[in-house]
Amino acid sequence: MHVSLAEALEVRGGPLQEEEIWAILNQSAESLQELFRKADPTALGFIISPWSLLLLPSGSVSFTDENVSQQDLRAFTAPEVLQNHSLSSLSDVEKVHIYSLGMALFWGADHEVPQSQPIKLGDHLNSILLGMCEDVIYARVSVRTVLDACSAHIRNSNCAPSFSYVKQLVRLVLGSLSGVSLRNNRDEQEESKGIVFWPLLAFLVFCL
Repeated sequence: MHVSLAEALEVRGGPLQEEEIWAILNQSAESLQELFRKADPTALGFIISPWSLLLLPSGSVSFTDENVSQQDLRAFTAPEVLQNHSLSSLSDVEKVHIYSLGMALFWGADHEVPQSQPIKLGDHLNSILLGMCEDVIYARVSVRTVLDACSAHIRNSNCAPSFSYVKQLVRLVLGSLSGVSLRNNRDEQEESKGIVFWPLLAFLVFCL
């Protein structure tokens, strides 16, 4: 089972924390690198967004093009795609996904934050995300650059492994779902008790 980034933040009711952004960035870049290593164009036909970025219980990240048709993805779509420019190489396709990933993470950093309140990001992370979201494709950073930045951050901080932050976000959603399920089960049990109890009470009153 997996949950989308949007689902995780809807349950939380607030933005991603900085270490969570680094973690999702690292896991997403690793996933993209693996997809580009396979060089299968049919596996790259998605737009990364809060609804298509999937957090897995294993702590890894994947992407989908399913169940996102109702969402407006223009804010997450690279300018060259919106302008119907031809993508001449796999490197161009990589930069398209880098743009979308950067915008999705900015969305996560800003989720439910009042407009009057600035997004709180460290300079290093903010610089990387801005480099991912450059309007001009050749000015945009690569997956390799993103992974190098994530590795440097991990070396220079006391953060937990990236996969652990992703796992926590998944548990946040699955825990809330199991809580709802348990409450529903208890409600159903109480209702079934009532169904048995009231005829029994009526029978006892009749006998008296």
